[in-house]
Amino acid sequence: MSTTVTFGDDRLQATLEHRPDQLWLTLRAPATGTTRGPVPLLHVEVYDKAEFRVNTLTKYRIDLVQPLPDGAHIVIGDSFRRLQLGLWLRIENGELVVTLPLAELYENKAEVYRTFTAIILPGLLQTTGKLILPLNTGIVCNVAGKPQVADRFMIYGEQSRWELLPTLPVAAAGDWLVLATGGAAETECHVATDGAGMGTVTFAMSFRQFWPDPVEPETRVLRYAPIPAKADPVVFVAKRLRRHVVEDLQKPTLQQRLSESPELAYLHDAYIMKLFYAVEHNGIMMQGTPQAGALSFKQVMNFAEAGALLRKVRAAGIDKVVTQSVGWNPRGHDGLWPTRFPIEERLGGESGFRQLLATGHSLGFQMNVHDNYLSAYRSSPDFDPELLIHDQWGGLMGLGEWGGGITYIHWALTLPAERLEGEIQGVKALGLTGAGYIDGMGNPLYRDYHPRHRGTRTGYARGTQRIIEAAKKVYGAAGTECGFLYAALPADSMVQGGAEWMLKACPPHWPVTALLEKRVPLWHLALHGLLIHENHGETWGAAMNAILLGGHPRTEWSANPGVMPVLTDGLLAKLKAHYDLVLKKFGHLQTLELTDYHEPNDGITTTRFADGTEVTADFNHQELIVNGQRVDRPAALA
Repeated sequence: MSTTVTFGDDRLQATLEHRPDQLWLTLRAPATGTTRGPVPLLHVEVYDKAEFRVNTLTKYRIDLVQPLPDGAHIVIGDSFRRLQLGLWLRIENGELVVTLPLAELYENKAEVYRTFTAIILPGLLQTTGKLILPLNTGIVCNVAGKPQVADRFMIYGEQSRWELLPTLPVAAAGDWLVLATGGAAETECHVATDGAGMGTVTFAMSFRQFWPDPVEPETRVLRYAPIPAKADPVVFVAKRLRRHVVEDLQKPTLQQRLSESPELAYLHDAYIMKLFYAVEHNGIMMQGTPQAGALSFKQVMNFAEAGALLRKVRAAGIDKVVTQSVGWNPRGHDGLWPTRFPIEERLGGESGFRQLLATGHSLGFQMNVHDNYLSAYRSSPDFDPELLIHDQWGGLMGLGEWGGGITYIHWALTLPAERLEGEIQGVKALGLTGAGYIDGMGNPLYRDYHPRHRGTRTGYARGTQRIIEAAKKVYGAAGTECGFLYAALPADSMVQGGAEWMLKACPPHWPVTALLEKRVPLWHLALHGLLIHENHGETWGAAMNAILLGGHPRTEWSANPGVMPVLTDGLLAKLKAHYDLVLKKFGHLQTLELTDYHEPNDGITTTRFADGTEVTADFNHQELIVNGQRVDRPAALA
């Protein structure tokens, strides 16, 4: 015999049905007339160490169904495995909120059975229309015509499939969305298409992916909401996420930060230029090995050459620049991290670097560096294994090969103050000015299996935020790369929220690759006007895209060929054209919320900003229209 519990408000009603061995939920949205369900309340994935496999519990012992004024408190269990799990269901402002406090996860035979995942409301978010996936800047997938596939990935990424770049804790199917507002870094997105025109998105609360994983104590919270019938789904989902970022996570607007930070106010009007000096002929950036007799130290610019080229930049009429010197440290780019001193003598040493800073300051520029507080290399005299992430097999976790060799990663929560704030202060004392840039922050999330400072994915995210906040405190403002929301929250500027090349790099044998149909600016709609979004490229197409999305120009250059573009007169003319058009003429768009986006035809995109500015970019004909007026293409970008 089944019993039911009903609860809700005037915008959303829920019915919880208690059947033998299962709980089922139905949601009804009166405004849209839509009903979802009944679907199972949850499935639980449990690792059985005796069988060396994960089993999915679709039936369970029901220990408690407690009605509440605004919802219900549920406790389910499994007698043989001695597991128990509690959920709270509530309706708040027309949204279903599902909460799982870690205190209500019991594992009384943890030597044999451990809970891996609680899959919440499987099958609730189904559609024959479009899926919205939180990959890259946002992906829209039309379910029709898609093959039968099923895949799953962690929000904020996993190193094994870094190309997916799951930047945001939100997804949607048809006219419903799901948003992780608690424990986002411990949330898994499941996506499937059945090959017959139906697609499904499900969020799951992850506790472990592997047997030895540390478990994050943060309370998991998922919110489910209907999308109004007349709303654009991409825009609505983005704006719901933006409200979470501003109201719940308390990220200030860019306009607020400009009033607080003179350094950020200068950056808002300045071209960001990365000055690249040197790198060891090693790793991903420098494929192959140097020829016999060749130096492994690949130098493409010294400090004196950089100063001369900055004078050319100023003479060309670019009067505001923030520089980020790359490879100023021993052995160049990455080099000997975490060792920063002495400054590389082959480039001019500390005296040459201080002279470069003086030159830049005399031109009215702000001079800072490309720095890194996560990476560590064995060749560094400051290499300390006790501060590094350990892998699940007990060794140091090596991740990729860069200029310094195999990269190891600090567990940032354990960095002593003198190794973080103290070293940032020491670098600034050289005479640096302007917003800082911290490299390597926006990574897929890792766990730490160190025997003394074990940590979760959420802990890794908090450590990253600690580094960015420290740089922001010392320099007045700070930016980083890659748009994972956890890194975007403390940052004032972000290099990218995703890129097309990452999607194209996804191997075809990954099931989800078949669903990567169309990239959309969900990231920009959610976060624009909350931080500066940097735009790389010197072409007319890059300028069009920057104005379309309110982007900020950045570039990289050197004096000699071999690694980065050389600052020739031709390149300088392009930079000046970008400076005049993107910053001088349309730079005000950076602080405005991006309120609308649509694509009337293939290759044509229209956006609208909070002040009413409407931008249409016709990439087919390479035409840009702002408020009905055609923007002339600068001659330098012809």
